[in-house]
Amino acid sequence: MRLTHTARVLKHRARKFLKWVSLVTPLRPLFRILFMRPFWFLRFRLAKADSAAPKVSLVMAVWNNETMVGDAIRSARAQSWQNLEIIIVDDGSTDHTGKLVDRFAGDRVKVLHQANAGPGAARNKGVDQITDSKYLVFLDSDDLLPIHGVRRLVESAEKSGSPFVIGKLERFDGLRRFDRRDNMNVYALDRQAITIEDEPRVLSDANISAKLYRMDFWRSAELRFPEGVVYEDMPVVVTAYLSAPQFDIVSKCVNLWRVRGEGQSITQKKTEVKSLADRLTAIERIYNQLLEFENAGKLSRRVRDFYLERIISLDLQLFVVKLGDADQEYFDVFAKRGGALVAHASEEIWARAGGAYKELVRLAVTGDRAKTLERLAASGL
Repeated sequence: MRLTHTARVLKHRARKFLKWVSLVTPLRPLFRILFMRPFWFLRFRLAKADSAAPKVSLVMAVWNNETMVGDAIRSARAQSWQNLEIIIVDDGSTDHTGKLVDRFAGDRVKVLHQANAGPGAARNKGVDQITDSKYLVFLDSDDLLPIHGVRRLVESAEKSGSPFVIGKLERFDGLRRFDRRDNMNVYALDRQAITIEDEPRVLSDANISAKLYRMDFWRSAELRFPEGVVYEDMPVVVTAYLSAPQFDIVSKCVNLWRVRGEGQSITQKKTEVKSLADRLTAIERIYNQLLEFENAGKLSRRVRDFYLERIISLDLQLFVVKLGDADQEYFDVFAKRGGALVAHASEEIWARAGGAYKELVRLAVTGDRAKTLERLAASGL
């Protein structure tokens, strides 16, 4: 059946429209950010400082992220919580990041520079600058803060008296906001004055962002970042969970984690031996912390069992899918150190663990590289 003239015209226009959409769609995230910039600027210019409100220090470690760091700072300056100081530590950037952050220096923004020493050292230096703030938050240079992000955390802490508050961190690809699958159930409801025994699933969220620490708690718990490694925030957050007499959960989003191009983020370099080794070091530290508290009678076995379940369900599966692209050294590190961790897991823990590549993990930790690579190839990885 031949198309009528009108149908042919409509079909032609539809094709042109689809072609236009295919060209414009990749630019939509940029358009959204460009739309937000004047809003952030106006919020910052029109805001009035409120010295009567509890003071919050926001620490941001930055390194070679000139394309994103400006918007992270703009979103922080636009916060509705008006007693906020921003401390930025440039960790020896070799691009234009250092010069860019200097442009934001002012009454509420302090900028420091240091020779490259890693994110842990940069964050420690930022925290060391704090003198009179009641609370502390962290922001990564590739993240954004919702307008009321800091306010939601502070108001919960002020209401409950908890020294530690965690809020929902959502992933953001420039178009959509979506929950992280590994911890979305933790943030179903607001909760106050709970402990890790009440909600061991919080161990799924060991990211330093989207959390508020009372400064006296931070110091009394002797919280400090390990230096010279990545994943340096994970043991710090778990120490906070274990040390806090109580903490709160804020169900609303308080931080947007921007998804970056593959390989751009430090923690996305999963085929590098150092990245794997640093992740395993962080996991081992956390596991040993949990075991120490358990042996001291301060923690039940079920908390450690949950963490073992998470190691199998998430941590090791993030790296097992990369074994096909990695060398023998990488495989040996995964098999030996990963195997030592999951050796503590019972069959019940293995049965509860989820994830599409659980059986690949079980095979890889036996040390049989040939069979593991064969299974990876059969899985299309």
